[in-house]
Amino acid sequence: MHKGNDIVPGFSLKAALMLAMVSAAAVPASLLTTSIGTRKLSVGDRVRFTVSAIVGKGTTITPPATESNFGTIVVKEWNLHKTERGKSDSCAYEYIITSYTPDPCTIPELSFILETGGAVDTLRTEAIPLQIISVLPSDTVDIMGLKPPLSAGKAPMWWLWLIGTLALAGFVTFGGIWLNRRLRKTPPPPPPVPPYEEAIEALSNLGVKKYLQRGLVREYVFELSEIFKRYIGRRFKCNAVEFTTEELVAWTGAADLPKKLRAAIEWFFRTTDPVKFARQIPDTPTLERFEREVRDFLEVTKPVEQGTQTPDGTITGAADLQPATGQPAAAPAQPEKGART
Repeated sequence: MHKGNDIVPGFSLKAALMLAMVSAAAVPASLLTTSIGTRKLSVGDRVRFTVSAIVGKGTTITPPATESNFGTIVVKEWNLHKTERGKSDSCAYEYIITSYTPDPCTIPELSFILETGGAVDTLRTEAIPLQIISVLPSDTVDIMGLKPPLSAGKAPMWWLWLIGTLALAGFVTFGGIWLNRRLRKTPPPPPPVPPYEEAIEALSNLGVKKYLQRGLVREYVFELSEIFKRYIGRRFKCNAVEFTTEELVAWTGAADLPKKLRAAIEWFFRTTDPVKFARQIPDTPTLERFEREVRDFLEVTKPVEQGTQTPDGTITGAADLQPATGQPAAAPAQPEKGART
């Protein structure tokens, strides 16, 4: 495990010496450094925070998730800049961060996972404390002791007539709108498309776009994830579209889903996160499994309409919809939602 150096701005002497050693080595070692535009900011100010890594050829870096690893710091956006060299690669992760709390805060220690030829290593940055500057001027005085202004003379009454006239006009206007809506018969809106049919149609439209044939792997995975989350949210009546991966995994336990369905959800979103946020490119079997997992989940949880059988063998009426797994169709409790980025 390695820790990086905090640089404000530029490299320290120690980091420069290590960089020279890495450049001269036959097999480059791993080097992680950080830099930040300023450690003093006001609430809502945006600051550029950069983590630079020099690693050997063929090394895959997995950065920390921005939703859960930055503490009270809010990551507004981030980008990766990669430069390939002869015996090593240089990767720079640029984060735009801010804070919405007036208290001092700290960029916590961040872990970057390195994988080279089956070997796994971890590079960690050092925690960087930040100072929140007050926007009030230093000579501001307390005005709590000031008395309200005194009034003199008789107040004019014209404003009462104005308020009464406006109130009457508003009453007449809104009364006319309400009466017009009551008298006008409008057809009820069509019922929404059931979750299963909506998801199947969305998957069909996704195939028409041919993202994978055009090399747009990240776009394909993003849209497939949204289809999956929208189906889970509508099917089980939860806010899955707004959940992070950790919140979604926690929800599956609170929802008491079968073990096979919980495993499918957890595998899909934990495997697609590096593709969406770290721009990793999975192998072809994994890409093909993404859509297969979604379609299998849809088929297993597709509601089945049931009715009441009469003595003559006919089915009358429609009962509640039950999922194909046999679990009740009632909406499960949602887990407590944490802070989001």
